[in-house]
Amino acid sequence: MLMKRLTDVANGRDNNFNLLRMIAASAVLVSHAYPIAIGNGAIEPLSSLLQMSLGTLAVISFFAISGFFISQSFDRSKGLIGFVVARVLRVYPGLVAILLLTVFVLGPIFTTQSRTSYFSQPETFLYFPRNLSLKWLQFDLPGVFQQNPYGPAINGSLWIVAVKQRCLEWHYNYTFILF
Repeated sequence: MLMKRLTDVANGRDNNFNLLRMIAASAVLVSHAYPIAIGNGAIEPLSSLLQMSLGTLAVISFFAISGFFISQSFDRSKGLIGFVVARVLRVYPGLVAILLLTVFVLGPIFTTQSRTSYFSQPETFLYFPRNLSLKWLQFDLPGVFQQNPYGPAINGSLWIVAVKQRCLEWHYNYTFILF
């Protein structure tokens, strides 16, 4: 029997990575639901069994899967510039869309302030460029989710995009050292 190599299986779409990512994403939702609904310090039911939160396990899984695909993308690229352009085109269109949707649609719907007050505050308009930078993240908007037990974070998952970006920067620097 001829064994398949990992690259042979990963090149096609019949590899279950989407299923693994969906399971990990669901685990993050379950993990985040506890502190958001109950408050900071809420303990997930599986934490004692796993010796880590379900969210931590999911993030580790995401990093492993993402690392695999990012390495594969780097290997397939025609050079470092092509790889960087491909990564930017992969991340930024969705990021721009969700940031604009958050500031101009969801923020005005869920704020406890008047629309005039919401749109007159600098934090409203700084939300987009700060989060687009992936360095100076801003998790709240004026009057939005202020009464949540965990705090007013709107899109707390942006931190993972920022961490992935820093890992890519490290990868670029490491690649330059090697070559």
